[in-house]
Amino acid sequence: MSLFLLRLKILCSFFFVLTVSFVTPVFSLPSAVEVTVAGVKVQVKSNVEAALGLPPGIVRDGQVDRRWLLRFVEQIPGLAEKALQPFGYYQSEITADLKETDELYRIKVKVAPGDPVRVRKLALRITGPGADKAKLKKERSIFPLKKKDVLRHEFYETGKKSLLLKAVNMGYLEAAYTINLVTVYPEEGSADIELELTTGVRYRFGTVSFEGGLDRFDESFLRRFISFSAGDVFSHRELHNTRINFYQANRFNEVLMVPRMDLVSEDLKVPIVVKLTPGPQQSLRPGVGYGTNTGGRVSLNYQNTQVMDRPDVYSLDLLLAEKAKSLTSRYTIPQMGHWENNLIGTFAIVHEDIDTYETQIVYTELEQTYGLGSGKTGAYFLRYSREDSDIGTDDNISHLLTPGIRYYQRTYDDPLHPRAGYQFRLELRGSHDKFLSDTTLGQILGAGSFMWPLTQRFTLHTRVEAATTFKDDAFSEIPASMRFFVGGDSSVRGYAYRSRGPEDENGDVIGGDSLLVGSVEVEYSLSDDWGLAVFYDVGSAFDNDAEDITFNGGAGVGLRRYTPIGPVKIDFANRVSESHHGVRVHLSVGFDI
Repeated sequence: MSLFLLRLKILCSFFFVLTVSFVTPVFSLPSAVEVTVAGVKVQVKSNVEAALGLPPGIVRDGQVDRRWLLRFVEQIPGLAEKALQPFGYYQSEITADLKETDELYRIKVKVAPGDPVRVRKLALRITGPGADKAKLKKERSIFPLKKKDVLRHEFYETGKKSLLLKAVNMGYLEAAYTINLVTVYPEEGSADIELELTTGVRYRFGTVSFEGGLDRFDESFLRRFISFSAGDVFSHRELHNTRINFYQANRFNEVLMVPRMDLVSEDLKVPIVVKLTPGPQQSLRPGVGYGTNTGGRVSLNYQNTQVMDRPDVYSLDLLLAEKAKSLTSRYTIPQMGHWENNLIGTFAIVHEDIDTYETQIVYTELEQTYGLGSGKTGAYFLRYSREDSDIGTDDNISHLLTPGIRYYQRTYDDPLHPRAGYQFRLELRGSHDKFLSDTTLGQILGAGSFMWPLTQRFTLHTRVEAATTFKDDAFSEIPASMRFFVGGDSSVRGYAYRSRGPEDENGDVIGGDSLLVGSVEVEYSLSDDWGLAVFYDVGSAFDNDAEDITFNGGAGVGLRRYTPIGPVKIDFANRVSESHHGVRVHLSVGFDI
């Protein structure tokens, strides 16, 4: 063999050994990779795990490319370190250990985060024409980072956004950060923050004009829905409120609020163009659903939003459910002024058949509502009803002429997925046996629901409801619909709908003349659309002259799904105040008081 062939043979053998050493046959490799993280918890751990997601190409066609995997393992300390920094950890120690089994590559990542960096210097300044405004100063004072706090970048960005948004919503449309500096000193475990917001000039609302909708509605009618006046401080929130007003009228498919910044006047007034796309004049909407208070149900809604070329609204609602049936006819006449100023006439037939009672009501009602601004609505009404109710041993027919007043207020930071806000309602009503009524009574009913954010993900919900009755006649003369009970989706969960209250001598629940219900709930946000909740409800329906009041309690957990029509709630509740225990499922939609 020649010297050349011998050298060629040795060279080929060398490359073969080298190739075998670095390229293991694909069929012998494990087919999956598992990454575990230890040393950190909850949100920090989730962020690290997200940063260590396998890059595309490591696992291909069900097989693992070992060379790319080894390169990824080398990158893990750097990737994990970046994922820790938003939580203030800049001096972390990270190791990654790769172990191979027949079926799996296991990468164990150990994190020693070290001491977090803390804020040493915090300089928050507001300059420009709005520097002295109390609302901006207050927003600056509640900046989520303070001296000696851990440097949480999430809190820093949230604080920046809130301060800027407050300035913009106060009419300072050109507000911007002229200084935005975070300097981190990892070796010293400290950070300095310097932030300067320059407000710029303040803008105000100018004239409002309309595009679309004028062929069906008078301009004076459309202006009822505008929540601001020319000369008011410009606010994107008020533009949003106006859009909501138009949509709630159920007359428009699309509403656009367009600020004409190109036409701003010398006195800094911004003209607004409202672009409207009217919806169909008439609509027919069927529905199928389920609620634990009513059982399975089907519904049908007919609506005409322009009766005889007027902006009057006629609606007809039909409900057929396992435990309730109703037919409601309503005619609404818009009044001058606020968009919620309406004269409403209603005729309805309602039949309810539950374990506690059975009742059928026929009533007609005339109501005048008034929009009071800022989510406030007031009304006075006059109702005449005939009710045939069967409850306990009482089976009677009552006729009542009931005048009353109502007040409602609602304020939330987000109409679809709120995290802060409140709503409450108050109603006073009564009848007298000398005015087309069989009995004399008066009732006060009130309810409130409140929401506070505890942390970025936890929200506290509280609810309270109270009512009482003043009467001259025997309790048996009060119809079932005007008695009070506890139990149900928006009362005390864990109990059937209106199933608890005072009992007669036979042990049948007959209801009380007063009510007191409270609820505490803590919700954890899984994402923008999903949440988990734990809750405790307690309440009692009782008689004013009762010596002892029995409270019923229920506790449980729930799942929340936020949709454009409001939250869908599924609750699993257990009774905690009775010897008989058992989980009861509650399903409801929307925000209830």
